[in-house]
Parts: sequence; C-alpha cells; structure tokens
Amino acid sequence: MKKLILQLLLLSMVCSYCNASMVDLLRVRLDKLPKQDFARIEATDFGNALVVTVPENRKQGSHWIVMKQLDLKPFRGKKLLFTVFAKGENIAKAPEYYLGLKYMFIVRTETGKGHPQAPGLAGTFDWRKLSFEVQVPQDAISGELVAGLQETSGKVWFRNFMISQGGFLKPPVELPPDFRCEYTSEFLARPITRGVMSPHPLEVTEKDIDDLGSWGATNIRWQLKGSNEQAVDLEVYNNLIDRQLDRLEELLPAFERNGIHIIIDMHLLPGGRIDYAGPLGTAGEEAVAAYGNAAANRALGVEKYYRAYLDTWRKIARRFKSYPIVMGYDLFNEPVQSCEMPHDYLSIQYDAARAIREIDSERMIVISSNNWGGPDGFASLTPLPLKNLVYQTHFYNPGTYTHQGVFKNARMGTRYPGVIDGVYVDKNMLKKYLKPVVEFQKKYGARIYCGEFSVARYAPGGAQYLKDVISIFEEYGWEWSYHAFRESHFWSVEHAGPDGAHPVPALDTDRKRVLLEAFKKNRKFKEELRCRLKIKKYL
Repeated sequence: MKKLILQLLLLSMVCSYCNASMVDLLRVRLDKLPKQDFARIEATDFGNALVVTVPENRKQGSHWIVMKQLDLKPFRGKKLLFTVFAKGENIAKAPEYYLGLKYMFIVRTETGKGHPQAPGLAGTFDWRKLSFEVQVPQDAISGELVAGLQETSGKVWFRNFMISQGGFLKPPVELPPDFRCEYTSEFLARPITRGVMSPHPLEVTEKDIDDLGSWGATNIRWQLKGSNEQAVDLEVYNNLIDRQLDRLEELLPAFERNGIHIIIDMHLLPGGRIDYAGPLGTAGEEAVAAYGNAAANRALGVEKYYRAYLDTWRKIARRFKSYPIVMGYDLFNEPVQSCEMPHDYLSIQYDAARAIREIDSERMIVISSNNWGGPDGFASLTPLPLKNLVYQTHFYNPGTYTHQGVFKNARMGTRYPGVIDGVYVDKNMLKKYLKPVVEFQKKYGARIYCGEFSVARYAPGGAQYLKDVISIFEEYGWEWSYHAFRESHFWSVEHAGPDGAHPVPALDTDRKRVLLEAFKKNRKFKEELRCRLKIKKYL
C-alpha cells in the first residue's frame, strides 16, 4: 500500500512538473520585450499593459512587438487559443480588413507561412477580450505572436496575454470514433463532374451555356451574389436572390440539353460580411462592435440573419428539388471565423443541411471549411452525420503566385514552378498544401469538391500550374469548378495581356487548352445524360 501511494505521489509530481513546464512554455512576459520607440509598458488598474502609439504621419508600415516566439513542433496537430484584453483610442480605419489593430500569430511551416489573427477593431473603445484559435499544422516549425498596429494610426493597450491548449470552435455534434461519411449507392455511382463558376447570374446567356457545353463542362457553380449593402436589408436581399433564382430556372432547359449540372452556391449570405465595405445599417454596426472586423458573416452573429439564412435554403430546396439537373446546394462560400460568435461556421451549415433534408432527402449538400475554405481549414474540420454531404475546399496556394497583381503583397512576375516566399513550389509542393484535405478524405471516407481554383491569367507558368492542380484533383477523385467562366478578365482563359490592366480577348490560350483537355474526361457523364434524356422522352 505504501509503495502504491509513493508511486501515485511520484506520478502526481511528474504530471505537475509537465503541466508547469507547458504553462511556462506558453507564458507571455512583458518584462522581456524588445525595445521600440512606438511601444512602452504602462501600469493600469488591471496590471501592466503594452501600449503602442502611432501618430497619423507615421501610420505606414507595421508597428508591432514580437510578444512570444514559440517552437511549434511539440504542438503539431493540436489547437492553441490566443487571448488578450485590448483598449483603443482613436484607431483609424485601416485600408483592408486584415490590417489595423494587430493581434496575430505568424505560423512558419515546411510549406510556407500562415497568419491567423484576432478580428481588428477601430475607433475608441474600452477593454474588451480578443481571441483566436490556431490549429497547428503537422509540418509547423515555429511561430511568433505579435501585437500592435499595422498601416494605421492611434493608440492601443494590450494586457493579460494568454496562450492555452484547446480552442473555442467545437464540433456541432459528437461523432463515434470510427465515423465514416455515408453516401447512397446512386450518389456513388454517379461519375464525377468537372466545370466552372458562373458569370454574374443575371448576365448569363443561353449562348454562354452552349459555349460551355461545347467545351465539355459538366457542372457550373451558380453564384448567388451581390454586395454587402444589398445583404443588410433583408427585403432587398430576398428580391436580389429571387431574381437570380428566376434567371436560373429560365435557363434550366439550356443547361439540360448541354449536360451541365448546377451547384447552387450561396456566395452572399443574408447580412453579408462584417467589413468596411460601406454602410452596414444598425445591425451591421452592432455586429462590428461586438465581434470586430473579422471578415465573418453577420449570419454568425445576428439572429435575424441566421434565421434568414435557414429560410433562404428552405426556399431554394423547395423550388429546385424536382429538377434533376440541379446537382447540389453549396451552403456557405468561404467561411471566416476567428473569434467566438453565437453561431459557429460549421454549426450554421449543419442547421441549414438539416433544414434542407426535411425537404430534399438525398441531393448533394456542400459543406465548406473555415479560413476562406482553404486546405488548412480541414485540419480542424469535423464531418457531419447526414447522407450525401460533400466537403469543399478552395485552392489558391500559394497566394503570392496565384493573386499576383490582385493582392498588394503579391509580386508581379512570380513564376511557377519556382521559389515563392522562400519555398520551391512545384507539383509536389502543391500536394503538400492539399495534404489536410487528403487526410480528411481518407480518415472519414469523404467526397471532396474544389469549388474554386485559379491563377491570374498573366502569371508566368499559369498553364502548367492549372495542369498540375487539375491532375492532383484527378488523382484523388475530386470534383471541381474552375474560377471562373466569363466573370472577370483576371481569371479568364479567354483573355491574354501582360497584366491586370491590359486584358486582350483571345480565342485560344494555353490555359484554355488545359481546361478543354481536362473536360474530355466528362464524356462518360454526358453520354449517360443523353441516354437518360432519350428514355425520359419516350416515357
């Protein structure tokens, strides 16, 4: 008995030591910070705080302090939660949502860098809690926690920095350890489709559809889109969506005769996104005040928009459930959730999927991952226990290459394959970027759909990039839709030109040839559709 007690005591001491060591590893200390002329430590009623002050004439650039450098190898595959309390005074509006007040963790991996961060705030506000979680990648190397201001002026206080294991995003439903995604035999027997994203839905013509049919495409991701301002007023929003659905219904015969199946994509949710894109209305302002400039959707934080989101999907399902050419429902375009909100990005999709299933029992439903739907979002994604759910990723890695001339920090002339952001990027590296999606697919037996991928039309090596990306999708058996068809000349395979400012219409491009070659694999799907239509004609 004494021996047992001694063993338990020793075990307790070891565990206490391990926990203490982990706590110390994650502790942020204010007395060890690097010196900067824009930063100081100041005593407050709640303890010492880091104070960053940037005058208007010095707002250009990054004015932040590295609060903590962390070896991430012990945390690979785990979640870390970053929390701080902040107070602001006259923080000017930043030019982009991801700039301004900066509380960010820079993650360095074998494949590049990530920048998860808390939502930014502007203006003058009293102490409030900011937080974000990080799913540490399996190839993570190190990380830096930074706090301050970026490309803006004003004054901000930070106190009570905390890093802990775990996060605020929880699965909406508990699953058994051996959970596998379930698909009907009819769903599994259907050949995969390959296609494009639509132009603006009110601008699509029958000629567009006939042209796309001649290319050999078998799907189109039909965007329901508009501005954030239009989404704030629900009457305006509903009228906008109804007009786009009316146009879709008018064009269904054209899609049917061309063998192009439709995935209805809610690109614009009721309420739109929380950002600085114009007048937001009272509800929008309240959401910003509560959750900051998170680029998140108001449907996550404002109840009336959440209810409208579910109602909109019920409306769509009732209207199109009897049309076989409508292939699926894409619930949420590019979710972004970096802080706690009343409705999580995944739980709201689960609610919508269940609402649809009450109306349409088997049609494909598309679920999107967090972090703009990128591959890294799959590391923390959990599947949902409904039949015929397909899980969506968007692929623009590396963004410095694909979005050159689109994003300010994406350098023109960046070439593929080649060294991009200090990493040599070729087809093998592209597969590494997609590894979280592949692991999710294998673990749960999930079907995968890439709803968007592209590269700026003038990017050197763009045709090879598209060829390599598509070949990876084919290797893993994924459906896909190219971004985009006759939507924007930036991504058009029917335009050439040296940069984004000088588009030149072109009947033939090397990028278009890549798509046409890939669409040849759709012939089996088209032949089966023709047979079904002939049978239908004689019934």
